[in-house]
Amino acid sequence: MRVLKGNDPAGISGSVFSISNPEASMILAARRHVSAVLSVAIVFLLAGCSGKKDLSPPPVNTAPRDKLELVVTVDGHETDYPVTVSVQYGNLSKECSNIDYWYSLGGNIDYPKGDIQAKGEGGVFEIYQDYYAPREKCAWTIRHVVITMRAPNGRYADTAISRKDFKEGFKWDVRCNFIRADVNICFPPATSDKPVPGVSASIQVRRSHQGEML
Repeated sequence: MRVLKGNDPAGISGSVFSISNPEASMILAARRHVSAVLSVAIVFLLAGCSGKKDLSPPPVNTAPRDKLELVVTVDGHETDYPVTVSVQYGNLSKECSNIDYWYSLGGNIDYPKGDIQAKGEGGVFEIYQDYYAPREKCAWTIRHVVITMRAPNGRYADTAISRKDFKEGFKWDVRCNFIRADVNICFPPATSDKPVPGVSASIQVRRSHQGEML
């Protein structure tokens, strides 16, 4: 730092170059801020470049026993409105997931998951909660169950059961409409007196006493 010496008729010696000058303080604060931001960015960069974890599922259970039956009854239109069921398995543990710190600058957790088409006949679908073999860490369980009803015109409507609700005794009545050409959703019937267009269906989960797979 340069310091003025000798005669100083203007009386400004030291005032321009002093560290206590407000402008100098602002510069130091800005440098600290930039340094902190760079440190955080480096941490995110190193984390994002680190090796990815193996998110592969466990082996399929060769002798599953924990079986529930999902029964879907379509009111009078079973053959015209066929139903399919998809079960998503996976885990929700951060320790068993990959984290992308750059996703939308807010981070994203990539939970391992996979969809299995449930086998069924006559509106009864057998779903195994122990479809995958158990393991001590990163075990895969049911995340949700998706029920899809297809209309004769090719359109379809979906509804889903969460992992918390998918248990013995669950019952739900829905009404599915096929107004949109892309995605339609089945909702509980409206309580109003006005009829709601669509097809009604009853959904229930019950315990299966059979030990064999379909």
